[in-house]
Amino acid sequence: MDIFFFGVFNCKADAKGRVMLPVSLRNQIAPVLNNGFVVKRSYYEDCLELYPMNEWNTVMRELNELSRYEEENIDFIRKYTASLRQVEIDANGRLLIPKDVITAVGITKNVVLAPIGKRIEIWDKDLYDARISASKEEKVSLAKKVRNTGKSNNELS
Repeated sequence: MDIFFFGVFNCKADAKGRVMLPVSLRNQIAPVLNNGFVVKRSYYEDCLELYPMNEWNTVMRELNELSRYEEENIDFIRKYTASLRQVEIDANGRLLIPKDVITAVGITKNVVLAPIGKRIEIWDKDLYDARISASKEEKVSLAKKVRNTGKSNNELS
């Protein structure tokens, strides 16, 4: 079953690295809650990535197709999965993130949960706000580059 998460949620992390998930996000993850989750440090950004176990297994199947005889492949997989941890959401709706993992990306108290498709990024609020800020021109340029469909500016929304 494909589940694509949506919305951006402002939350707080407590001293033990627990993040209370908003009810609307809990409702979205309910169908995959019993399968578990993994969290890892993003390979490219200063944030964490939360994957439902089924989606993580898909990622690992793709990585497992890489040749094990290529040193670069093994090095990439090692670095990509270095901070991987299994996490759970407790009965109170709190995501329990190991303290060393949450502090590694600068998260202290104010947290943004930002779904991207089938995974959820977990950011320090200030870092997230800085990362998504852009002028209108930067947004249009990025949209054109990524979409590269030849549509005019008016067709990008």
